[in-house]
Amino acid sequence: MMKINVLQAKKEIGSQETFEFVTSAGEIDLEDESPWTGSEIKVDGELTNNGRVLKIKGVIHATAKYQCSYCLEDFTTQMDIPFGDDYQENSSEEVDEEADLAYYNGDEIDIADLVRESIILAEPLKIVCSKSCRGLCPQCGINLNTAKCSCSDDVIDPRLAVLSQLLK
Repeated sequence: MMKINVLQAKKEIGSQETFEFVTSAGEIDLEDESPWTGSEIKVDGELTNNGRVLKIKGVIHATAKYQCSYCLEDFTTQMDIPFGDDYQENSSEEVDEEADLAYYNGDEIDIADLVRESIILAEPLKIVCSKSCRGLCPQCGINLNTAKCSCSDDVIDPRLAVLSQLLK
């Protein structure tokens, strides 16, 4: 559970409190096959009462294990994922469906869903071990980051071979 006690913060406008949690992928219901499985997830943040809402913001520090899309090598990377949301106490007559707010009841806010969502949204679309990754040779399949192959660079796709005649 990642619950923040907001009892003191609700009493005083302008009050700020810090919080810290250490959790794992399993505890916040991330899938078993996720790159976060087996690593410690640390959450640091701050709760602020601005008079209208309780603002929660912070950073998630986690280590992910991926396979590079170019060279297929496994690698580990440290990610710092920012997160934040505004919370308003849920009173039955004041729920505004169009407002970009999260609601809470009582004296605690559970941020597990916010943390899980932030981690999922931070997943990269293209997973690359480094900006300079050269990938695999398309002819022989050797990892070009660790070895040099003797394959020719001027191999022409057979479907386009007819076009090479135009250059002659």
